[in-house]
Amino acid sequence: MQSCNDILEIKKLSLGFDIDEKFYQAVYNVNFNIKKGQMHAIVGESGCGKSATVMSIIKLLPKNSKITSGKILFGEVNLLELKEKDLRRIRGQKIALIPQDPMTSLNPLYTIESQMIETILAHRKMSKKEAYEIALKSLEDVEIVNPKDRLKAYPHELSGGMKQRVIIAMALSSNADVIIADEPTTALDVTIQAQILKLLSDIKKMGKSIILITHNLGIVRQYADFVSIMYMGRIVEEAETNTLFKHPKHPYTKDLLAALPTIKGKKLENIKGAPSPITKPISGCPYHPRCKYMAEICCNKNFNLTLQKDGSRVACRLWE
Repeated sequence: MQSCNDILEIKKLSLGFDIDEKFYQAVYNVNFNIKKGQMHAIVGESGCGKSATVMSIIKLLPKNSKITSGKILFGEVNLLELKEKDLRRIRGQKIALIPQDPMTSLNPLYTIESQMIETILAHRKMSKKEAYEIALKSLEDVEIVNPKDRLKAYPHELSGGMKQRVIIAMALSSNADVIIADEPTTALDVTIQAQILKLLSDIKKMGKSIILITHNLGIVRQYADFVSIMYMGRIVEEAETNTLFKHPKHPYTKDLLAALPTIKGKKLENIKGAPSPITKPISGCPYHPRCKYMAEICCNKNFNLTLQKDGSRVACRLWE
């Protein structure tokens, strides 16, 4: 149920892909709410469906994808029912995207100024001079040194970290309420990663909501307010960050945390096996082939997220 603090709600979303003339389900009945001024992390292994789920919000999915059921409510508007021209007014203006690879997200043929101004004018009615001032202010907000000079630069003249800051500035310039950050630090070195994440944290303090797609639990622990753990197209656990790290409940979450490096020198655990591809769906709980707590019922039954006393929700027989 959507509360007054929720800015975005995904309800019973299911989607899949046509592969070799056959349809395969990839995301199953996903539900979660994004609250105002929070960073909500969607965590899982590559191929678990986290990017497909989040990209369905702005309908930036591959051509072979198909949303089979569900709603995505932005306020009172179901984004899945909008025509492309109507969705375009929201995409970029109200919901902005920080893509995964800053190296390929900017057009190498145009200056930063021309690309930023074009983006601003596409979503906001104003003069080019006003758009220039907003572009300049946005670069200042993301702590780019000598922003006037950077506006005149071409993408190849900027470092990877600087390009990512420009992309974040573009998101800010549209004055979006929700910012989707798809693995925003993957292509950056560790020092620049920390700077970009600190920047996203500062943006959150402006009242923006951030959806962070990641597989890095270290980043989640430090920056996220709320976490949804995905496995093979299903959310298996969700909780406030502190609750999840102190009291993980789903076996998959426990196994992920056991594999997280610590400064204590503890031996790292590994999760045996691998997720099944979407072309070979598993009956029952999707994690049961790898789970040390597996029982016969797990092979045949999918468990719904069940509310716990600490406010977390878990999809596991141990917590029903």
